[in-house]
Amino acid sequence: MPQFRRAAGHARPGRGGGGAVGSGKNRSGGKMTSVAELRARLAETPILPVMAIKDADEGLADIDGLVAAGAPVIEILFRTPEAPAVLKAAKARHPHCLFGAGTMLLARHVRLALDAGADFTVSPGLTPALQASVAASGLPHIPGVQTASETMQACEYGYSLMKYYPSEASNGPVVLADYANIFEGVGFVTTGGIETALLPAYGAVRNIVAVGGSWMLPSRHTPGSPCLQQQAAIFKAARAATER
Repeated sequence: MPQFRRAAGHARPGRGGGGAVGSGKNRSGGKMTSVAELRARLAETPILPVMAIKDADEGLADIDGLVAAGAPVIEILFRTPEAPAVLKAAKARHPHCLFGAGTMLLARHVRLALDAGADFTVSPGLTPALQASVAASGLPHIPGVQTASETMQACEYGYSLMKYYPSEASNGPVVLADYANIFEGVGFVTTGGIETALLPAYGAVRNIVAVGGSWMLPSRHTPGSPCLQQQAAIFKAARAATER
């Protein structure tokens, strides 16, 4: 069976949304992030906090706590009016952390992400119009996929890092284990219904780069539950067991 082969972090010039961008400046004045760097940072701590901002002060407090706990990458969902300002403030406070703008649906969302200084963008799916916007932005983009056809389309655009959503509702670990045999070189960030108890199942699937959600936010932390780095260790232990 023919397989899709693409080196991690590579995208065809002018096609994938910022696929191999590694030079130039973003709107916050920092160097553009490359997909290779983003993928490496996610692999470093494969737990991606995903935040829906309702209150700016509470959101920033959660971000401060996540960065203190060792989170190198955080996604902020652009679903509320507060989100762009919180991302901009968080980037100023923590310039070495990578901040993504999530829920990109339209060109205006991509412009908001650029103006806020986002390091990358994330969408639940991908349309030709959205693809044109993210490609023009120069930012690395993680498109959402679920079906084989959607994954093939994203591969044609040059993407090698994709979001699989909603994961638990569609038996993510089982589906992605099959995709690993077809879409060689493609990595997935899975979100949707995941919690600490499920991390071993996700860590055991070799093409899952990271898992995302909001269960690990400091404001939701319950006494005795694993901290972010302990959760990352659970995921990595399952991955190491499959690679022996």
